[in-house]
Amino acid sequence: MKKVLKIIGIILGVLIFIIALALLLVSPIAKAYIQKHDKELVGREITIDHLRINVLAGKVGIKGLTLYEDDAQHAFVQLGHFETNVKLWDLLHRQLTVEKLWLKGLKVNIEQNRTWFNFNSMIDFFASDKPKEEKSEKSDFGVVLNDILVDSSYIRYADIEVGSEFLLNDISLRVPKIDLASLKSQVGLDLILGKDANLHTQLHLSENAEDYILNMQLENLDLNIIEPYLKRSMAVDSVCGKLDFNLQALGHTEHILDFDMTGDITLRDIAVQDNTGYLIGTIDSINTDIQKFSIKENYLNLKRLKLSGLHTEYIVKADNTTNFDVILGKKKVYNDTTIFEKIGDTIAAEFNEVQENKSLKIFVQDFKLANTQVYYEDNTLPSPFQYEISDITMNSKNFNFQGENSVQLRAFLNQVGKLNAVWKGNVTSLDNHNLTLLLNNLKLSDFSPFCVQTFGYPLENGTLSFNSQNIITDRNLKGINKLEIAEPKAGDKLKGFEPEIKHVPLKLGFYLLTDKENKLALSLPVAGSLDDPEFSYRRAILKVLGGLIVKVCTAPFRLLSGSDDIQYFEFDMLHFDFTALEYSQIDELAATMLEKPELTLVLQQRVNYHEVIQSLCDIQLQRDYYLSQHPEIQTTGMDFLTNEEIRSIKLSDKGLWEYASQFKEEGTVQSKQEVEEIALKLFGDKSDDLLTRMIERKNNKLITYLTTTKGVPANRISLNAPTTEAMKEYNNNCRYEIHVGMGDEIFE
Repeated sequence: MKKVLKIIGIILGVLIFIIALALLLVSPIAKAYIQKHDKELVGREITIDHLRINVLAGKVGIKGLTLYEDDAQHAFVQLGHFETNVKLWDLLHRQLTVEKLWLKGLKVNIEQNRTWFNFNSMIDFFASDKPKEEKSEKSDFGVVLNDILVDSSYIRYADIEVGSEFLLNDISLRVPKIDLASLKSQVGLDLILGKDANLHTQLHLSENAEDYILNMQLENLDLNIIEPYLKRSMAVDSVCGKLDFNLQALGHTEHILDFDMTGDITLRDIAVQDNTGYLIGTIDSINTDIQKFSIKENYLNLKRLKLSGLHTEYIVKADNTTNFDVILGKKKVYNDTTIFEKIGDTIAAEFNEVQENKSLKIFVQDFKLANTQVYYEDNTLPSPFQYEISDITMNSKNFNFQGENSVQLRAFLNQVGKLNAVWKGNVTSLDNHNLTLLLNNLKLSDFSPFCVQTFGYPLENGTLSFNSQNIITDRNLKGINKLEIAEPKAGDKLKGFEPEIKHVPLKLGFYLLTDKENKLALSLPVAGSLDDPEFSYRRAILKVLGGLIVKVCTAPFRLLSGSDDIQYFEFDMLHFDFTALEYSQIDELAATMLEKPELTLVLQQRVNYHEVIQSLCDIQLQRDYYLSQHPEIQTTGMDFLTNEEIRSIKLSDKGLWEYASQFKEEGTVQSKQEVEEIALKLFGDKSDDLLTRMIERKNNKLITYLTTTKGVPANRISLNAPTTEAMKEYNNNCRYEIHVGMGDEIFE
C-alpha cells in the first residue's frame, strides 16, 4: 500500500511539475508561436517585447506589441501595455466576465489615398467568401466587460491625396461596465485633438441600447485642420481660428442619425488668407445656442446666433476682377449692374433653390450682428472709390427662411455718415418686400468717382440725407426717395471723358436746384418690374435725377419763380417795344439772374425771316394805300393813331385789292395771296435793311432793360442775333431762347 501511495504521489508530483512547467512555459511558447505564425494569423508581421499569460488566474499581459504595415517596416498599430483579467469560473456558466481590459500607449497610424486605406489588406485577409449564416436564435452566452480603459493613446489620420494630417492625442476612454446582454452602459472618452484641443464625451445607453444620450464637449480645436480640404476647392493659404462646443444628442440606436441635438457652438479668432498672402477677412466670434437640431425633420432652431467683429474687404480691381476671385479660384466680370445688385441676385437665387429643394428649415429666435466693418473699393471707375462701413449692427427676432421677417440695420458710413434701415420680407423670394432706408450726413465728395462715371462731373462738396421706402408687391417695385443735399457743389466737367448718362449739366443743375439757403431737396420716384431684364434700380434713380436736372436747366423758371416751364419767350418783331406779357417774362428772367449770382445767361434770338419780311412788305403796301386815301397826311404827318389805322387794314379789304391791282400786269387782284405777292414784289428788296435795324433795336432794348432797369450785370448776359441763313431756315414764331450756365458751361 505504501508503495502504491508512493507511486501515486510520484505520479501526482510529476503531473504537478509538468502542469507547473507548462504554465510557466505557456507565455514564451505563445509569444514565439504568435511571432512565427503572425502572417498566418493576421496577414502581417507582429513583434512582442513581453507576453505574460496566467492561465489559472485568467490574466494576460502584453508589453511592446507592434503590428506592421504591409511593407513590414512601418508600424500600423503599437501597443505600449495591454492587460486583461477574465473570470474562468464564469465560463462554466456560459458567461464571459472580463474584470479588466486596459490598453495604454496605443498608437494607430491610418493613411488614406482616395479609396485606398493602409488597413485594406487586413480587411481582405479576414474577409470570407462564404455568405454569412443568419442566426435563428439568440445566443444565451453572456458577455460582461468591466473596467475598460484606454489611456495615453494616439491616433494619426493622414489623407495623402489632400495632404492633410489629423491627430488625436492623449486619448483617454473609460467605461465602467458594458453588459452586452442588455447593452446598457456608460462610456466616457477624453482625448486631445491636434496639439491642444480637448474633447470630452459621455455616452449613455439605455436598456437593450434602444436609446442613447451623447454628451460632447470640445475646447480649443484649431481650425487649421480643415485647410487641406479647403485648398482642394479654394485658393486658401491659411485658416486660423478656434472651435468650442458643448452638445448633447438624444437618439435611437436603430437609426443612429435620427437624433435631436441641443447645446452651444463657438467659433473665435477666425482669419482666412488666400494663397497670395491677402487677408480675406477676420471674425472675432460666432456664438450660437442650439434649441433643437433634427436631421429627420430637416429642422434647425437656434435660440441665439451672434456674429461679432467681422472685418473684411471687397475690392473690385481695374480688370473687373475682385479680391475674392483668387480664393474662389475663378474670375468674375461685372457689367454696369452694381456689385450689390449682383450679390442680391445671387443670394436670392440660392435661397430660391433651397426652398425648391425643401432643404433645411432654419429658425433663429435672436439674431445679432455686431462690431462689423466692411471696406469697399472699386478701381474700375475713373478714380478709385473707397468706402468704409463700420460699427455695423443687425438685429432680428424670430428669423426664419420660410416666412416673413423683420431686420433692423445700423451702421456708420465713412466714419461720419449714419445708416438706419428696416427690412421686412421673405429671404427665399423677391416677390414681396418692404425696405425703409434712412441715410444721414453722407459726404457727397466720397461718391465723386461714381458721379464722374455716371455724369462726367466730380463732386466737390455737399452733405446728403436720403430717406427712402421701396415696396415690392407681386414682383412690382414702387418706391419713393427723398433726397436732401446741403451746399452741393460739382466741379468742372471732365474733358474727353464719355459718361454713362450724357448731356446732364450737373454743376448747373445743382446750382439751379438749390434754394436761398443753398439746400437741394428732391423727390425721386422709381417703379418697375423685377421681371424686366432691362430694369436696374440704380439706373432708374439716376435716370430720374438726370432727367430732372436737364429739365431744370432747360426751363429753370418753373422751379425758381413758380411760372410754367419757360425755355423761351416769344415777341412781336413788328412791335416797336415789348408787350406787357413779354416784359413780365423778362422780369422773371431778371429775378432769376439776381437770385443766382453765379448764373450766366445766353439769349438766342430766333426770327422767322419769310414771315417777318412778308409782314413788313404788307405794311408798306397798306401804308401806301392809306396815304392814297388820305393825301392830307402829307402835310399833317403820321401819328400813333394813324399807324394803328394802317395796321388795322386787312389784306382782304376790297379797296386794298383795287389799289394793288394797278401793280398787276393783267386783270385785277382776286385774292389775299395775290396782294401778298404784289407787296413782296414791290418792297421785298428794301425790307432786309429794315429787318436788320429792327433786330438791332429789339436786342438793344432787351439788353438795356435787363442791365440798366433790372440791374443784371452785363458780363453775365450774352445775346446772339440770328444770321440771315438761320432766319431763312427757321419757321416758328419769333422768340428769344433761354440758355443758362455757370462760367464757361452753357446748357443748350
